[in-house]
Amino acid sequence: MPDLKEKRIELILQQLQQLPTLPSVAMRVLEVTSDDESSARQVIDLISSDQSLTAKILRLVHRADQGVSSDVTTVERAVVLLGFEAVRSAVLAVSVFHVFEGHESQGAGRFQREEFWKHSLAVACCAELLARSLAERSPEPAVKPPPIEPAEAFVCGLLHDIGKVALDAILPKSFDRIVEATDLLRGNIADLERNVIGLDHMIVGKRLGEQWLLPAVLRDCIWLHGQGPDALPGSVANARVVNLITLADLIVREQHLGYSGNYLFPTPRQVLVQAVGVTESEVTAAQKRLLETMQIRAQSLGLGQASSGELYISALARANEELGRLGEQLSARNRRLAMRAKFFDALAQFQGELRPDAAPSLVLQAIGQTAGDVTGASPVAVFSFQMGQPFAELILVDENGDTIASSMLDCPPRLAKPLGGEGPVLVAGDEMEWLLATISPRLSSDHRYWICLEAEGACIGGVVWGAKVGESQRLAPQAQELTALAAGWSLALRTAQIRDASRTLSEQLAETNRQLQSAQSELLRSRTLASVGEMAAGAAHEMNNPLAVIAGRAQVLATQVGDVKLKHAANTIAENANRLSQIITDLMEFARPVPPKPLQTDLAELIDRAIYDAKNLQSGDRKIDVTMSEVPPVLVDPQQVQSAFTQVLHNALQATDEKSGTVAVHAAYDAFSSRVVVTVTDNGCGMDEQTLKHAFDPFFSNLPAGRRRGLGLAKAMRWVEGSGGSIRLESKPQQGTRVMVFLPAAWPVATSAAVEPRRVAEG
Repeated sequence: MPDLKEKRIELILQQLQQLPTLPSVAMRVLEVTSDDESSARQVIDLISSDQSLTAKILRLVHRADQGVSSDVTTVERAVVLLGFEAVRSAVLAVSVFHVFEGHESQGAGRFQREEFWKHSLAVACCAELLARSLAERSPEPAVKPPPIEPAEAFVCGLLHDIGKVALDAILPKSFDRIVEATDLLRGNIADLERNVIGLDHMIVGKRLGEQWLLPAVLRDCIWLHGQGPDALPGSVANARVVNLITLADLIVREQHLGYSGNYLFPTPRQVLVQAVGVTESEVTAAQKRLLETMQIRAQSLGLGQASSGELYISALARANEELGRLGEQLSARNRRLAMRAKFFDALAQFQGELRPDAAPSLVLQAIGQTAGDVTGASPVAVFSFQMGQPFAELILVDENGDTIASSMLDCPPRLAKPLGGEGPVLVAGDEMEWLLATISPRLSSDHRYWICLEAEGACIGGVVWGAKVGESQRLAPQAQELTALAAGWSLALRTAQIRDASRTLSEQLAETNRQLQSAQSELLRSRTLASVGEMAAGAAHEMNNPLAVIAGRAQVLATQVGDVKLKHAANTIAENANRLSQIITDLMEFARPVPPKPLQTDLAELIDRAIYDAKNLQSGDRKIDVTMSEVPPVLVDPQQVQSAFTQVLHNALQATDEKSGTVAVHAAYDAFSSRVVVTVTDNGCGMDEQTLKHAFDPFFSNLPAGRRRGLGLAKAMRWVEGSGGSIRLESKPQQGTRVMVFLPAAWPVATSAAVEPRRVAEG
């Protein structure tokens, strides 16, 4: 689109050719005066040939402030009194000024030309006064830098904004809109010109000056005025004159004389004063004489017969109007600042009351309290939602900031970030129905509004309240403040969510590590059992036949020898061979047990048989107390689990004293895990930490060598686990042992009530 924009600008500049040109006499005067070989007589003859131009020049050169009286009746006399350069500048000023007299604007009239020319005339007079001060200080032409010609300064000041009149003439409607926007925004009219039409009045004035063949110094002032001294191109030969016009324009705008369309002062006045070379006292003196000088020149140029007093009153009225407007803006800004202070105080209070480790529920309560304060609504609902979760946490906060209700609600798996709306306040629609169905009866008024709390482009929660129709429009002026406050809420809520998720993840990780360690232990045990099984299978294959031969030959030998000692030795060999064969058989049963066949089994009968078998394996007598709560049948392999209980009871009986020892069996049902728990407790010798750690290891035993094989508890655990159960030990030296066996129930039961001991089994 840049090409299209450039073509549009070029079309606008081409319209400058439709403007009237300078009178032919004025053009000829500029041409002659630019030639160093021209004489004053040529200029006098040219001006005298145009009666209208002659009359205007004679009126303009009447200068009471310079001692030029009204008896100057010829151009020749004017040239003699004022000088060649002054008359040339007067011709140029009069000619350009009156080019636009018959070319009135067709716009809405917002651009007041008379006020514009007053501003231009004021700049011209101010520049002339300052230039004269410089000239009076530096009478010698050899002084560097040379003084600025006052007449040249006047015409540069008068025509510095000629581009505005040109724009008003060729684009009246667009320029009226620019003027209206400038007065509303109180900015620089050149900025709006560039935004609206693509170029500013400085460029337009420069092009018009080139079309009219105006002097280079005048074109530079039209093009570059308003820029600071450091911003001027290095190629500009008349930078001091440009700075003088910029300074004069600034002074006039400070005095509110006429209309310029520029309300900004980007370049400090002191910088321009130093660049021009005048003093503050000279500036002050020029300001004092400005209105009087304007009165004289205004009459000469046909700007009415306004007196200096009327000009002062007009400037004062414009200054008062500007002060009133500034006062109104200041009041509005103060109200805005007070409102912002309220919101930021609320945000500071919200952040100050939260602990760094606050849970999401506490953050929601703080959000609800702050939201109620800034919106004036009560109660306020606040919810928290984490992406991927099927529920949202909700609380309801009253006007005191107290939580009056809290709950967990089912919600969509993802809440879309809402679009549109006037600021952050949105009308609650169908997307919030899952929430409104629950909380709407408890909110005030008939309509529901909400603010979405978001993070990472997604909705993470929200604030919901009830209000009358138009709540979004009521809060629209506070949209920026509410947006900032909502950002603070969102940050706090997201931080709490991440912290809570991190805490949960940490706990889950710990549980996973525990399960992993358990799985690793189980895997190691399974591998060990597999190795033992393979070893037992190999041993059974390789050793059973030799052992059978040894046992058979030993038995035959025992029947054939007559010596008692030899017969005893042969029998011992046969017994130990059979014993070794039985060890291999037990090892095979442990490593590769028969696959379990789970059946619905009555636990009481199973325990009775196990007690009977355990007592048959034990010499002496022990008392075994049995208490049985209301438990369902168990789903286990009856033979294997009975053998497991027999082994556990046998160990308990062996660990207790024959006279003082007691063994207790208790069975109960755990409804949460649907398991039956059987506890076997004794008051025997107990186990130390090392023994307890290896109690289920194959071939481990703390009894003297030769007493046991160390496979009892190992086989019991294999049998219980084969039926889907588990077994656990608790023991301390001299404090007895507790064995807990967990078995799967055949079916769940509603309740389990403890009953009196069903019986006492004694030997």
